[in-house]
Amino acid sequence: MNRDHRYLAGLAVIASAAMSLAPAVTASASAEPAESARAAQAPSGSRTFGFTGAPERFTVPDGVCALSVTADGAAGGEGQYGNPGGRGARVSTPLRVTEGQTLTVDVGGKGHGGDEDADKAQGGYGGGGNGGAYVVDGQISGIASGGGGGRTVVSSGAVPLVVAGGGGGGGSSFFSSGLDGGDGGRAGKPGLGLPGNDEGKPGRPGGEGGAGGVNVPTATPNGENGFPGVGPVGGRGGNTTGDPHGGAGGGGGGGAAGGGGGAASPTDQNSGAGGGGGSSSGPGGASVTDGAQSGNGEVTFRWEPCEEAGITVVKTDATSGKALPGAVFQVWRETNGTPGLQRTGSDPDTRTGAACATDGQGRCTFDGLPLGTYYLQETAVPDGYRLPANPVTGPLTLDTAGEQLTKRLANARDTCGKGKGCK
Repeated sequence: MNRDHRYLAGLAVIASAAMSLAPAVTASASAEPAESARAAQAPSGSRTFGFTGAPERFTVPDGVCALSVTADGAAGGEGQYGNPGGRGARVSTPLRVTEGQTLTVDVGGKGHGGDEDADKAQGGYGGGGNGGAYVVDGQISGIASGGGGGRTVVSSGAVPLVVAGGGGGGGSSFFSSGLDGGDGGRAGKPGLGLPGNDEGKPGRPGGEGGAGGVNVPTATPNGENGFPGVGPVGGRGGNTTGDPHGGAGGGGGGGAAGGGGGAASPTDQNSGAGGGGGSSSGPGGASVTDGAQSGNGEVTFRWEPCEEAGITVVKTDATSGKALPGAVFQVWRETNGTPGLQRTGSDPDTRTGAACATDGQGRCTFDGLPLGTYYLQETAVPDGYRLPANPVTGPLTLDTAGEQLTKRLANARDTCGKGKGCK
């Protein structure tokens, strides 16, 4: 089984496990991510994950509600005779989390070079496409290009939260340079190739569809076109199939979408081209740096303790001003960037904690809220009172740690039946 197939199979195992138990990831024994030790509550901290060739777990420490994430994709391998692979992308982003939440970290591996003795031209772990080569009877017997670099992924269950694309593998040639693999990036960069119809064409980046390099047709082509990326996996570089002095194509980088493989030289004694870089993804506002990482990928989490505040509702009778017990509220956090409270749809705001009913003093308190913007939704009223025509109060902004915001609300009597109002 080649690296691409092993990688896709690994993704399937993780996704299947995540569906059975969320947010923790549970997989079969053969694919179970290694559990990192859960950190005790601490004022601040960090953890860096290097390349291991397998997914790992990270459990959010107690008292932490946000992470600063830096994720690097892996670089592509060098094509034979000195054509470098593209560098991996870097994604930097804050990530809202909950204490005890389990994240899966899967760090991409660098693509193997065309000059390596072991795993020559193989794509890096994490979806890097294999580099092309001169192949006889299924064995590399001559020139070889670099494999694409693997993508790096931070996910929650089966949902990728951050993806950093890998670089494309460098193309190969006995005679020429300038056949670099494309960098991983937000969309990724295309590979490089030499001008002219006698030279191999570079692979396209994942963010532009990940097409393989396609040569100008010739009567007797000396090598293959590049292969397209498939989902997160980079495409294979084109092999040299005729004269062994023709160059081969570099593999595409893995990514949110994999880059395309570079084409081999269509004629003898010319050059193959580099593979395209993989694309990247992250939450809104994530910063992506193209071509930031050489070597294997990496992930670093940094965190500080939550800065928290609270909201207290004081509920009274609209006429008498007396405390009103039994009114039920739910608090929502503004998380989708759209003004007003959205409770349904594809991107709703986030319901926070359990509902709260006012006590005998008409009070209901929501504690431990991270700083941010919130809405109160009144969901039920005591017997003999009307639910307000607009049951939503807000936005309410908590911007100071330790703040306890008090909101005073009143209900009018309902002479037509509980919560129904008069027509």
